[in-house]
Amino acid sequence: MKKICLIGGEGIGIEVIDSAHQVLNELSLPNTEIIEAFAGEIAEKKFGNAFPQETKAAIDDSNAILFGATQNKAVGTLMYLRFGLDNFANIRPVKLYKGLKTPIKDVKNIDFIIIRENLEGLYAVIKIGEGNIKKLVKKGILREEDYTDFFHRSKGYYATKIITEYESKRVAKLACEKTVERKTLGFPGRLSIVHKANVMMLTDGLFKKVAYSMAKDYIKKHKIRIDDYHVDIMSANLIRYPETFDIILAVNEYGDILSDLGAELVGGMGIAPSACIGSDHPYFEPVHGSAPDIAGKGIANPLAAILSLKMLLEYLKYKEVELLDKVIEEYFLQVADPAKNWKCLPPDLVPKIYREQNKFAKTKNVTQNIIEKIKK
Repeated sequence: MKKICLIGGEGIGIEVIDSAHQVLNELSLPNTEIIEAFAGEIAEKKFGNAFPQETKAAIDDSNAILFGATQNKAVGTLMYLRFGLDNFANIRPVKLYKGLKTPIKDVKNIDFIIIRENLEGLYAVIKIGEGNIKKLVKKGILREEDYTDFFHRSKGYYATKIITEYESKRVAKLACEKTVERKTLGFPGRLSIVHKANVMMLTDGLFKKVAYSMAKDYIKKHKIRIDDYHVDIMSANLIRYPETFDIILAVNEYGDILSDLGAELVGGMGIAPSACIGSDHPYFEPVHGSAPDIAGKGIANPLAAILSLKMLLEYLKYKEVELLDKVIEEYFLQVADPAKNWKCLPPDLVPKIYREQNKFAKTKNVTQNIIEKIKK
């Protein structure tokens, strides 16, 4: 018996996870228990705690978690899912489905994956905090004369970037394995490392070195190709040559930025799914955030949550994912003809003039369109 835990969280997270729940029910997965848990303000009202023990127990008892969004009070749940459970790799697929448009001229086939180290880099500040720059002077890390000459003795703060060999090795191994897996499916078998080792020679230099070292056996045994880019050049190349990439391995903060850029290449944040894996309890999450400006209006795009559900089912090796994948492909074909199909398209997938005329589907209509296609 497999267990899938659903947590809406806050804002539109609650609405889009409800849509995914409806889709999940329609798929009628065998030997599966679906558990609903709560986080944030709604959990506080139910249990007196934004991250109650009941939610933690549900997570720990599940094979995978589908999480909606956090606005404020659900942050503790998200921190547990990532750091508490040690889900060290963030997976962001970037795929241009037929029917969708890309802002890049003459590009028709975009299909790559960004694998982002999920616990370190500059985002280590989540665990170790930031600080007043004067502390660096007091501890002798920053010399008084440099504080004067370079920073003008101005009020300021610092953040510490941490890259370890341990984290770099395991995320690089995962990226190599994913590259091999994709090569067997007909993809190029190309792994591209993203760093800024020309400036951060020790931290990013270590990440780059470890990734190349880890890839040696995979290059020899599986004939994968490996290259590397400074993050600024990679940003330019994703705009100019998006069709050429396969697997991209990035330092945490670079992957965060590049994956949002990638989402805009293929339809926007409203259809951007993600997975955070590494532990026995991986979690899957639409990356659009809580969107408090539209929460409760019934117009949130549920497709990123449904695509995240697809990733979850793939991870747990459900054969029903083939049906869902087919349905999603069929759904996106409708985007090419908004005049005919606007009643089943969310606001961010119709032209601006349609939005101005309120010609778009509500969350429930998008969800129902997906469900009707599953029933066929």
